[in-house]
Amino acid sequence: MIFDSNKVVKVHHDLKRRVLEILSLIRVMNNYYDKKRAIQEKIKPKLSSFINELKVLDTHNKDWLFNIPTLLSTINQEFIDKNDSFRFPDSIILFEVWMQLGWECLFPQVGFCFKFPGILRGEKTRYVYQFVFSTSRGIGFPLYFSPQFYEYQPPMLRFLAPLFKWVYKISHALNILIKWIVDGRLNSKRHHPGEFESVIISEFEENLYKGINTLFHGYFTHNPAMLGQFTSIEEVVEKVLFSYRIGDHAMSVRKGSKRDIATLNVPLIDYKLIKKRYEIDFYSYLKKLLKVYTLLSLKSKFYRTKRRKSLAKLSPSEKVGFLGSLLRQKIFSSPQFPEWFKKIETLRKTRHLIEQLKELLWNTPLYSHTVHEPSRTKTYQNISSKIMELEELEYDISSRESIFFSTIKKYEQERNFIFDDKDIKGALRELRDDMAKMWLYFKERHFKSALRKLEALTQISIDSRMPKDYKNSLRKIIAQLIPIMAIYEMFVRSLSNSVYPESVPQTKRIGGYLAKFLTSKYNPLGLNLINLFNRLAFQNWAHLIMKEKLNMQQFFNLIVKLPTWKYIPDYIKQLLLETH
Repeated sequence: MIFDSNKVVKVHHDLKRRVLEILSLIRVMNNYYDKKRAIQEKIKPKLSSFINELKVLDTHNKDWLFNIPTLLSTINQEFIDKNDSFRFPDSIILFEVWMQLGWECLFPQVGFCFKFPGILRGEKTRYVYQFVFSTSRGIGFPLYFSPQFYEYQPPMLRFLAPLFKWVYKISHALNILIKWIVDGRLNSKRHHPGEFESVIISEFEENLYKGINTLFHGYFTHNPAMLGQFTSIEEVVEKVLFSYRIGDHAMSVRKGSKRDIATLNVPLIDYKLIKKRYEIDFYSYLKKLLKVYTLLSLKSKFYRTKRRKSLAKLSPSEKVGFLGSLLRQKIFSSPQFPEWFKKIETLRKTRHLIEQLKELLWNTPLYSHTVHEPSRTKTYQNISSKIMELEELEYDISSRESIFFSTIKKYEQERNFIFDDKDIKGALRELRDDMAKMWLYFKERHFKSALRKLEALTQISIDSRMPKDYKNSLRKIIAQLIPIMAIYEMFVRSLSNSVYPESVPQTKRIGGYLAKFLTSKYNPLGLNLINLFNRLAFQNWAHLIMKEKLNMQQFFNLIVKLPTWKYIPDYIKQLLLETH
């Protein structure tokens, strides 16, 4: 076992999942090495040109720096296009070597529990359970072959034999179609190393607990499932059962039962251990953030009421003049207005800015709440002004402030007014300083250390004479880096994306609608069709396992040796086949 913890959670782990997950893993590896090969072939001419230019450099000419092609930037961009779901820099290096551990990278290997305050009516506390996988197959159909390969004919269904001779081709054809649409047209990543999926468990009043599952790729359901009454979250973890879906690993949680025999004990690193080991306390920070949100809401209401009262005091002629001034303001860039109009407009602008700040609390990465590099925020979050209804929001690349003060500064410059609410500014400064204590410490103490270990990881060579030493080195590094990456993911994602999905209206999350449509039990062409082919594939592979009397390790080796995997290097296959 790679990860060690005195706490565990139970995960549904039946034979069907174990069999089909092996196929998913090797399939992702095959696609990964195919993409890696394609990128290397694309870069090779540029690398040759780079080497040739180095050879012909005039060493006497000291002004040669900008003659060298920006090869590193080109390579980096190529890999960004094929990025994995983790946003940790160069994390794909870690997940590539994790895949090389074969059996030990299958299934969820570790879980993390983060604690946050509740925001719904009656919700006291919210726990985010994050499970890390080495790979994700994404939406797709299972791999299996014709009945002749298995020498299998379903009992009692001999009259359907002609159908079973070609039905497996449908699964293959649909995968080609999905690859063409998702990978080709939409430029999305369906098969990729590294993934985490989350489940939310909320504690409500009267010790009621509810669970929120994931649909596809991190999109949460909006219908919490009742788990029951429990005395504590520890009792909840003992009594419930987590489950992952084959291939895409969407997680769910439900009440456990006596029939749940096939379970996997997954090591759990909870919020207490995270606070002790890494000095990260998201709960305390979010309590302060919610107070700031309440303050912003009260201030927004205050300025709206004050503006309405100011308008009510105007005479009929002044109201007509006010409407005319609004029209001139839209037509002319800097018209002259009376003083009373400027005061009313200042109230409107102040409230409008406050509403933007409220949106930013939910829709920006946590680390951007303190001093940071704004250009990196824009890259990671890819915030859309249309989605967030922040049409005028831009990022001042030259600034190094919290996202809130950068927004205030930009808004003041564009709207030509001064935001002088001292209460809000003071609260935002406290929020900035509190996040700085966590983020800057984490970045200096753990993040940079993890980057150095990733760099060192590339220097470890595979020695065929000592595969155990190589794998032991990998296990140690993986155990050290995965917790840091999991915490980093919480820092670089917005609260609406990772903790509070209800903070963003469903109408602004098109991907959530698509995920809900594909997973609907009334949709015969979505998840239901995938599950049908999963059952067919499992029946065939299970027959082969029984006929050949294979254990799971032997079945794993059989799958690795299939000639289907054309792009996995031979030395990687040999490493996978080594005894664990």
